[in-house]
Amino acid sequence: MDAAIGCSMHIDQPTLFAVTAFAAAISGFMLLFAWLQDRTSKTLAWWGGGLLLVVVGTGLVVLRGVIPPEISIVIGNPIQLFGYGMMWTGARTFEGRKPRLSVLLAVSVGWMVACQFDFYWTDMPLRIRVSAILISSYLLLTASEYLRPKNPELVSRWPTIFILLLQAFGVLIRIPIAEKLVFPAPENSFTATLVPLGAAGLVLFSFSLAFLVMAMSKERLVLEHKRTALVDPLTGVANRRAFFERGERILRRLLADGGEAALLMLDIDKFKHVNDTFGHQAGDRVLCAFCDTAERVLRPTDVLGRTGGEEFACLLPGASLAEAFAVAERIRIEFEACRLDLGAVRPTSTVSVGVATTSDVGGSLAALMAVADRALYRAKANGRNRVETLAGPFLAAAPAGHMTDLSHPATMLREDARDAAAGARTAGPSGSGPGRHGESAVA
Repeated sequence: MDAAIGCSMHIDQPTLFAVTAFAAAISGFMLLFAWLQDRTSKTLAWWGGGLLLVVVGTGLVVLRGVIPPEISIVIGNPIQLFGYGMMWTGARTFEGRKPRLSVLLAVSVGWMVACQFDFYWTDMPLRIRVSAILISSYLLLTASEYLRPKNPELVSRWPTIFILLLQAFGVLIRIPIAEKLVFPAPENSFTATLVPLGAAGLVLFSFSLAFLVMAMSKERLVLEHKRTALVDPLTGVANRRAFFERGERILRRLLADGGEAALLMLDIDKFKHVNDTFGHQAGDRVLCAFCDTAERVLRPTDVLGRTGGEEFACLLPGASLAEAFAVAERIRIEFEACRLDLGAVRPTSTVSVGVATTSDVGGSLAALMAVADRALYRAKANGRNRVETLAGPFLAAAPAGHMTDLSHPATMLREDARDAAAGARTAGPSGSGPGRHGESAVA
């Protein structure tokens, strides 16, 4: 920006700019202070530093006539441009994109090189137009970054985009009136009438964007905390709370449309033996390997959650019993084929699966889990590394509308209880898998 900021109506120009610059600088320092409180939010540092550079650069520009023009024009404008580029960089880092500092340096250095040519150095309207184009380009690029959000849920990005577009429009107005933006601004001139508007625009720009950038950072932090509270920290899948919330919501919507769903209860076999033999770190790797295997098999619409130590549940919207059984069998086979490198040994882990559908027990997620858990218990009793479902006479044992208390010991069976029941296992007509006698999760 190479135009003077003057003032009419007997407003002292230096005083007006000093107040405006002070307000803008406060906004920059607020952002930097917020960044010091949370060093992970680098966007606050970029925005804060950018606002301060804009204030410094603008100050050097409007002091032309007081300081040498080489400093005002050749140094002031590049500093101002670099400040707007830092704001663009702040938006890029906020959306998870890499900074492009080479672009910022190229623009600022390009201005300094252009000033070495007489046609550019002596033509103030040309410099004003070039400055307006470059500043507005930075503002539009910043707005475009927020239009391609990493988190579309952030509400504060919309007023941020509006302010950026409004500021870009205000800067572009300088292009058609560049000849009238003379410096210093004579009293009662056209330029002098624009000074209060320019000062108000800078204050609005700095304060509103500082507030909105901090608001977006806070929104994202709250959103990440909410997501963290719903994700199992070890495996990255939904935790028990998230699985119930999402599962109930999906079931209600699905059944209201007349659809069906299936539920899998999955339990890693002999998991305690893995922990006792190879250590808990190895057990953690087994859990992660299982989740990776299951997620490769499942569709994006399926919901996988960790409901206990080595117990998982998976809701399959729109799946019939046969389809759910096939998915469970594929998970079982692929997980059995998975080999973990634990140094001297490469153990094999297996999983037992129980299957239930809404066509059998209705639309309650708790009822689905209760029936699937009974099928899972049956898979354990029949030798593990199997997929089982309750059919015919097995469902008759569960009266219509019956809902088992999932917190009761009878349904929250531990591996030791299932191991004890395995001694009485028999082959089931609706089961699949080898069901080998004495089969261990570690080969």
